[in-house]
Amino acid sequence: MKLINDFFEVIALTPSEGELRCKVKFNPEHFIYKAHFPGNPVTPGVCLVQMAAEILGEQYHKQFMLSQLKNIKFKKIVEPGDEPTFVFTKLVFDETQLSVQVSIEDEETQYVKMSLLYHHSDI
Repeated sequence: MKLINDFFEVIALTPSEGELRCKVKFNPEHFIYKAHFPGNPVTPGVCLVQMAAEILGEQYHKQFMLSQLKNIKFKKIVEPGDEPTFVFTKLVFDETQLSVQVSIEDEETQYVKMSLLYHHSDI
């Protein structure tokens, strides 16, 4: 299930040398929030990992599928009203894989930090 332009939208994308920054806005009315959790919605971690893959896919015109979650640390709950920035660093491509560090943060705090390995193919 694609999340981009349904569960979330990209509101700013800033590539630079060795880093990609992507600010997102969630759809607080999305059915995922009605189930996770009713009355106290929280953005599921699996959605954050998928969002990272979709943001990278849009930027690099590839399809990314998670092959390994090397490390993940949740530091603060991501709520539907938050507008965090995904910060991608240490992007290392080879013929079929991408290794990347992802920090999800805003001006005040870091929500999540993860090290991911994706398989990729051309779209």
